[in-house]
Amino acid sequence: MSSSTKPSEKIPSRMTTGQYVLIQETNGKECESWYYFIRYDGNEQVLQKLHQDIESIDWYIIDDLSTFDVELEHKVSALTAKEMTKVELNCQSFHRKFDGKLKEINFGFKKKDSNDKKISRVFDILGYGQIDEHFENNDPDEDIDEEDLISIHSSDDTESNSSSSSSSDDDDDVDNDKKLDNDNLPANLKDLQL
Repeated sequence: MSSSTKPSEKIPSRMTTGQYVLIQETNGKECESWYYFIRYDGNEQVLQKLHQDIESIDWYIIDDLSTFDVELEHKVSALTAKEMTKVELNCQSFHRKFDGKLKEINFGFKKKDSNDKKISRVFDILGYGQIDEHFENNDPDEDIDEEDLISIHSSDDTESNSSSSSSSDDDDDVDNDKKLDNDNLPANLKDLQL
């Protein structure tokens, strides 16, 4: 590791071969769907168990919670997964590709749990991209490029240097709405911000 590299930084493996399955999170509050591409090879059994748990729930949007779906039948290539992380459809979070080894996720379901309780449990464990916390050695090996990292401090400098002083409070509200909500970023992305 070079002296210019921080000890906490890890260079992603950026796998270009193999198949990936898709976990979709759809959030009611944000009105967005986020795709998490998980490497299938080496994660088959864990993904099958996750799929069974997710399929055991009758999903619908509750308040600000998310719904989840796992697509195991139609896998995609590493290239497709990587390309999908470049698609800019969402403003709160982006699609993500993980090359790491997924750990088994235990939602702690009980027979007496209602459907709503199960939805809440899954959201508490996976909501807002927390899938990145469930990889062996705490290493999701996320394939993310430096140019895709977002700085919450970066804004359009031309706006602040504008000679026009006629901006209204309404314009400020629109600009603030476009800023990224750092509280909703997955922990892995918060650490990587420039």
